[in-house]
Amino acid sequence: MTNPALAPMNRGTSPGRALIVGSAAVFNDMLVHGLAVPVLPLLPAVVAAGPAATGILFSSYAAAMIVATLFAGRIVDRHGPKTPLLIGLVGLALATLLFATGGPYWLLLVARIAQGIAGGMSWVAALSLIAATTSFEKRGQSMGIAISSLTLGVLIGPPIAGFLVERFGTAAPFLLAAGIALLDGVLRLVLVQGSPRVTDDPAGPLAVLRVPGSVSIVVAIAIGAGVLSGVEPVLPVHLGATALTIGLLFGLASLAAIVANPLVGRFVTAASPRVLIGSGVVAAAGALAVIGWAPQLWLTCVGMALLGISSALLLAPATTLISEQGFRATPPTLGASFALYTLAYAGGLALGPLLTGFGVQQLGFAPALTGMAVLVLAAGAASLGKLPARSTSESRTVHDAAEPGERG
Repeated sequence: MTNPALAPMNRGTSPGRALIVGSAAVFNDMLVHGLAVPVLPLLPAVVAAGPAATGILFSSYAAAMIVATLFAGRIVDRHGPKTPLLIGLVGLALATLLFATGGPYWLLLVARIAQGIAGGMSWVAALSLIAATTSFEKRGQSMGIAISSLTLGVLIGPPIAGFLVERFGTAAPFLLAAGIALLDGVLRLVLVQGSPRVTDDPAGPLAVLRVPGSVSIVVAIAIGAGVLSGVEPVLPVHLGATALTIGLLFGLASLAAIVANPLVGRFVTAASPRVLIGSGVVAAAGALAVIGWAPQLWLTCVGMALLGISSALLLAPATTLISEQGFRATPPTLGASFALYTLAYAGGLALGPLLTGFGVQQLGFAPALTGMAVLVLAAGAASLGKLPARSTSESRTVHDAAEPGERG
């Protein structure tokens, strides 16, 4: 018998529909992000602005996303998730159409900020919709599926963009994204009935952050997001390759992450999180060094594949750990766990391009990526010792304590 206090209040939107809409929302946002990777750095307006400005252009998405997340939470609390889902849809459509213009730089920056605002609204609303319609005991699994769908968007975005640019020009990827956003909008309008709100999960991200060990998990997530995003604005110009080649390189990194994720996932329950995440830190630093100093394209491919593997080693354990930290919070929470995950991921997306953009402008490509590798190692070394040990029994005990009627 399920505890009524922990059951979703609104039954108008089924858990299945909520999961479809939520997963599609974060997938579509990261698809547009992936489509931009091989295109934006090669646009004449961006090349003329220089590496530092390119880094700002890429990081502005995540910065706007973080700010929007704060407002999105309030809108969800007052009106439910449907309103910010629609706001996010409008913002994403506007961003894709502005990207299609190809410049000037300031207009692309506006588009990137609009994309970030759309992402912040959509991510918060998507996770809130899932939380409001899914029982507490199944919520972690559903949110994990939604979070993993963003990887698919990152995976297919760059190679699709590279192919479309080669065949139809630089506006083509963004016009495609606008069409997909239209389909996404139909899903949001048709499948979301009413505007359900979360009533059994009142804690916020700070409640999870206060749990010992959470800061170290946040660092791991930020590194996982930051290393790949840091390469995005500077590698295309450094290689001087076509958009298709750049798209395939980033697709290779994402494909390596997709393949590695289930393999790493098998060891999450048995291996120490410090071993897995520590291996991810070393792999990320090594990948940056290889990419920075690679004299030939095949070595760059090796570095990109290693970068994808490092992402799996960092993010797969961190996703599990952050949900368990939610069970240890007071009161127990899962929505806040994944909200904290989102903020940490966005923080990495913001910091990575800034570091590499300014670093390349001041030091050059190879020294900048080497410097970032050193920062990754330093941050990892400082936080690894404070990672919590994974304890399924402990999180289960807390879960059971929160659901006294579950075993009746």
